Amino acid sequence: MFVKQREKSFKQLVLEALDRRLPKNHTRYEYFQEMLRRVRAGYAGEQHVDKVWQEINLQQPYVLLHDVEFQSMYQMDTLFLTQNFVLVIEIKNMVGRVEYMKEKHQFIRIHADGKVEGFRNPFDQVKRHARFLSKFLNERGYVMPIKYLVVAANPNMVMSSSLCSQPILHVSGLGERIERLLKQHQTIYIDKEELSELCTYMLQHHEPSQWNFTISRNELRKGALCSHCSFAYVVSYTYGRWRCTHCHKVDEQAFWHALQDYRLLIGEQISKAEFCVFFNMSSERAAYYLLKKLKFKAVGQNKNRKYIIRAK
Repeated sequence: MFVKQREKSFKQLVLEALDRRLPKNHTRYEYFQEMLRRVRAGYAGEQHVDKVWQEINLQQPYVLLHDVEFQSMYQMDTLFLTQNFVLVIEIKNMVGRVEYMKEKHQFIRIHADGKVEGFRNPFDQVKRHARFLSKFLNERGYVMPIKYLVVAANPNMVMSSSLCSQPILHVSGLGERIERLLKQHQTIYIDKEELSELCTYMLQHHEPSQWNFTISRNELRKGALCSHCSFAYVVSYTYGRWRCTHCHKVDEQAFWHALQDYRLLIGEQISKAEFCVFFNMSSERAAYYLLKKLKFKAVGQNKNRKYIIRAK
């Protein structure tokens, strides 16, 4: 078994950085908070389903690829690859009663307080992904069945009878569904080596999408922020240590986290002057020392020199 591990999406990383950097009185603060809440809920649901995979015991060779995206348009929560078929999985993490209007292609969620909410039809979405994947593989000589399934991650999602004939189930039934699919599809289309090659080929074409937002650097809080104080206070660099101005604790990771926020929200390149402004440092010598210590790749010369902030 080979597994491409699930990671936080670029969008979630940006939203979490905005959560730290956007002032609470900003006009769009609540908007981004609600978006972050939804993204985190989706990610938590995906992680829950990932744990269930660990309990599924299969004798056949298979590959699990989480969060695979093609052409920055087809983002698939999970791909289950076997020698017999490929399964495209869309994961939903929601609570409440869910109904499906098949003729209208409309999903409706009814909350406990009676509020009715419409949302994107996951069946159309997962079918679209399956159609793309079928064409993508056929063009490269891989001809095999492409199946699709929607998995509900939250046990508090109540499915109405309108969903009985649809390709959806609670995560508790995932293992049983996989076993059933393997019994239904016993023809072997590719050998073990080809399965490995297919996995490698897919990963080579994995193109994570970026997420654009309209917030300028002047609207963001500057400086390294103290994790001990929930990022509410600035950490200052004195005598070679990063110490919080409020709780006075040393937070050596604050500097690195601040650089990652800069990379996500402003850009991956930073000059010595920009470094001084962002970290509220008056000493260019200290700034140069810190940047040199990080061993970032540099481009340009003298005053035009910029350092490329690496992701990890």
